[in-house]
Amino acid sequence: MISLFILGISCFYHDSAACLLKDGKIVAAAEEERFTRKKHDNNFPLNAIKYCLKEGKISVRDIDIIGFYEKPLIKFERILQTAVETYPFSFMYFFKAIPTWLNEKLRIRYILKKKLNYNGKVLFIDHHMSHASSAFFVSPFKKAAILTVDGVGEWKTTSLYTGENNKITPIKEIQFPHSLGLFYSAITAYLGFQVNNDEYKVMALASYGKPKYYKRFKKMITIKDDGSFKLNLDYFSYRNKSRMWSNKLEKMLGKSRKPNTKLSQRHMDIASTLQKITEEALIKMANHLYETTKIENLCMAGGVALNTVANGKLHRETPFKRIFIQPSATDAGGALGVANYIYYQIMNNKRNFNMSHAFFGPNFSENEIKRFLVLNKIEYKKYSKKELVKKVAELLSKDKIIGWFQGRMELGPRALGNRSILANPKNPRMRNIINEKVKHREWFRPFAGSVLIESVDKYFDVPYKNFESPFMLFVFDANKNKKNFIPSIVHVDGSCRIQTVTKTNKLFYDLIKEFENLTKIPIILNTSFNIRGEPIVCTPQEAYEDFKKTYMDYLVMDKFLIKK
Repeated sequence: MISLFILGISCFYHDSAACLLKDGKIVAAAEEERFTRKKHDNNFPLNAIKYCLKEGKISVRDIDIIGFYEKPLIKFERILQTAVETYPFSFMYFFKAIPTWLNEKLRIRYILKKKLNYNGKVLFIDHHMSHASSAFFVSPFKKAAILTVDGVGEWKTTSLYTGENNKITPIKEIQFPHSLGLFYSAITAYLGFQVNNDEYKVMALASYGKPKYYKRFKKMITIKDDGSFKLNLDYFSYRNKSRMWSNKLEKMLGKSRKPNTKLSQRHMDIASTLQKITEEALIKMANHLYETTKIENLCMAGGVALNTVANGKLHRETPFKRIFIQPSATDAGGALGVANYIYYQIMNNKRNFNMSHAFFGPNFSENEIKRFLVLNKIEYKKYSKKELVKKVAELLSKDKIIGWFQGRMELGPRALGNRSILANPKNPRMRNIINEKVKHREWFRPFAGSVLIESVDKYFDVPYKNFESPFMLFVFDANKNKKNFIPSIVHVDGSCRIQTVTKTNKLFYDLIKEFENLTKIPIILNTSFNIRGEPIVCTPQEAYEDFKKTYMDYLVMDKFLIKK
């Protein structure tokens, strides 16, 4: 039987990526940034594509269809119309953008021919449909309501769908310039943070404030009972791209913060208000979607779906029984979505895949890692897997910080146990140590906890026993009688972003289990293996370089233990 290969691509805006399907199952998927080391790389994902082909043991000639995650001509129509409507303010932005559009963004087929020597079939799929497909078609649900929320695709910024078997059906949409994602990004920029990179920092900062500006924010955005919303564009200027807010917004909220300057309580309160407004809109949308569909399963995608605090509240404040969000919910996941849309909805194939893990990136064998260590004259000690688990658990219990490099790299922005930095959640000083001396990042940033699934309800206020959060995309309150046992992963508001760990990743599961045997705590502090401003490490060399630069005590790569 001849296999069917579909390659999905997303690029040219942010978070470029590639995904290869073989008969509907993911063979490989990765973001371009992991290969180029340029965070949020938006260039054509040539390296990611080459990796996918190598992992699939195929050449370009074996690809049956390439899917692109949006429709460039329709997007260009929006850019052009916006430029005309906002002239002359938009002139410089449009003038600078035109060469990129003419040479790249409108010439996808030409680029595929030039860079890959590909002459086969190319399909272009609506941006939000790619998001919806990335969530539903890899979910465990035969039937689900679907909500996609981001900055903007071609025109859509928010979309509601239903999914059943191998079909997704649109229900309702909100179009540009009214965008919850752009609204969040505008305030992110106003607070002195970087758009499309630092929104999660604002989410963390929100816990230090109170929503004191709620009434003022309601002048900027109107939210109806069904979750539909409308921005008051007098407060924003993101159409001309020079900056995303207007003078009127500064008159109402005060002067904007310059990047890397001191954060005040006012900034924290503004962040808190932004988070409250975002949660309000999402909860109302989700409740309306449930009332419309009466389906108890919800799938979500788009950049706003990475708002883990809101995701946790959707479990509490909506009737949905189960919520699925795949690990790469941003535009990178569009590569995953378009490939699945082609295979299932266009080609009418029966669903045959459920994304139970995120390990679809490069792997390095024991021999490859040993060769790297020997060539670079790095001292190491080799253990059996059983011995390694015991040794590393013991080191963690003694407050050692461990770089953990195993198996295939994760897809998405979260390290899930293969490219992680691990530490003891019992030590109340560990959060400050890792923020300052390992990650080199802001003091207010919290850390996640990887918890054995059978213990999740004992430590966190989750909706039900054995609650699944394999991709670290939900925040819940720590149980009052347990939070003092895990102070380094409990945020200032008593919450924690959690990853539930099963034997799907047996080595990581066994490590946490052994840590529990030593400490009575079935949880390990887990943060991504990178330092501020760079993508998660991909190769042994990158892992070792970060290890040398930071306050980590040990590095584990495969079965090899390296001491600082």
